[in-house]
Amino acid sequence: MKNILLPFSILLGFVFITGASAEAFTTPDHYLVSYELKYTYTKDSLDKFWKRTHIPQIVVPVRNAVDMYEVTYKGLWLDSSFIIAKGVVYIPKVENPSAEMVYCHGTRIGLAQSYGIQDLEQVVCMMHAVDNYIAIFPFYYGFAGGEKEHVYQDSWTEAMATIYMIKACREIYPQIGKSTSGQLFLTGYSQGGHASFATHKFLESGNFNEIKLTASSPMSGAYDMTGEQTKTMWRSYTQPHYLPYLILSYQYAYHLWPGDVYDVFKEPYKTKMREVFAQPRIKDFGDVNAMLPKIPSEMIVDSVVERFRTDASFAFTCKLKENCLVDWVPKAPVQLCACYGDDEVMYKNTEVTYAAMHTKTDVVHKRVFGKHLSHNPCAPFAILSSKFFFDNFRKGKKHPEKFSAGRKLILALGIDIANHQAKRHLRKYGKVEHDALASRKGKLD
Repeated sequence: MKNILLPFSILLGFVFITGASAEAFTTPDHYLVSYELKYTYTKDSLDKFWKRTHIPQIVVPVRNAVDMYEVTYKGLWLDSSFIIAKGVVYIPKVENPSAEMVYCHGTRIGLAQSYGIQDLEQVVCMMHAVDNYIAIFPFYYGFAGGEKEHVYQDSWTEAMATIYMIKACREIYPQIGKSTSGQLFLTGYSQGGHASFATHKFLESGNFNEIKLTASSPMSGAYDMTGEQTKTMWRSYTQPHYLPYLILSYQYAYHLWPGDVYDVFKEPYKTKMREVFAQPRIKDFGDVNAMLPKIPSEMIVDSVVERFRTDASFAFTCKLKENCLVDWVPKAPVQLCACYGDDEVMYKNTEVTYAAMHTKTDVVHKRVFGKHLSHNPCAPFAILSSKFFFDNFRKGKKHPEKFSAGRKLILALGIDIANHQAKRHLRKYGKVEHDALASRKGKLD
């Protein structure tokens, strides 16, 4: 659920949460509010960036230049109104039709968003866009000046923010002379794994038949919210910020606790969390983790902990269960990615999900890598695997889960290389380097 290097209506009567027909709502004539060209990345500048950040062309070749647009759009909110949301889209500068790839990002607490490849997760978009994918990157609701607040690990709002951005982007393509191949792929890492899989589920609910999904590859997501991921509450855990983020998000959207929700926290965490989640939110997960106990349940008052342990009708438990993504049957092919060494978003989330699905459908394919790779080091490996999975569909292969020997070798090589370039990129290259290589509305080579 952490940013790349980081993924539940029975209680409240919100019929929208359970996938009520989209046609039942009063929809706007257009979902696109505006779009703006932010950067043009020439092929030459991208070649230089690949070299400087040690992305090998043999793994991800730069085949074309790319335009990056900021997108403002209307997305469906919980009360059936349409709200303003933000995102970016990377458009390959090629004449041939392009497949669409949606990347859902990982956990972020601070509400500001970066634009362009100074954001490591947007580098993932660029890695697809340089190979003739339209790469769509929704910010989710509440980020970058969008309306409302982000509801963390909430399947419905994650999916709606993503689906309506796809709709908005499809209003852009005719205006810029871009055509698509008709293929659509979904992926994301950590919270993005949960968000992309939630989007897959809602796209197949029957309410969005105009959007045809080709395949998805969710990566390292917390799909088993009341099972494997809940176990982290009772032991020493590196990411205790997940718990208050969940509690406060669900309270904002669904009003699970009467009165002051901060009363569920013991002091000094009550005071600290009130400060962290006040508006405007500027701290991120590293800052929040440093304020919290290593065992997450120790920040919560005893009476709430006891209800969570013993009362299956407890509102928070029911909401978590509603947002589990284990018990459903995908129609489009799925590749589930995770690493055995992941102790942040427990890899057993993926194991449990695969076990629940593979007996019901033959399209769910498990691919769990790396006995020793933890959450962050796993990300480059999973990302490359997802791209290769999608590439095979673009080539029309009947067994897209089967990689060639050459691609297996490249994938193995890519673990260390991609990891290395990510660390170098964060350490050495920031906004200054980014602005030097990306000319705003500049000319192509």
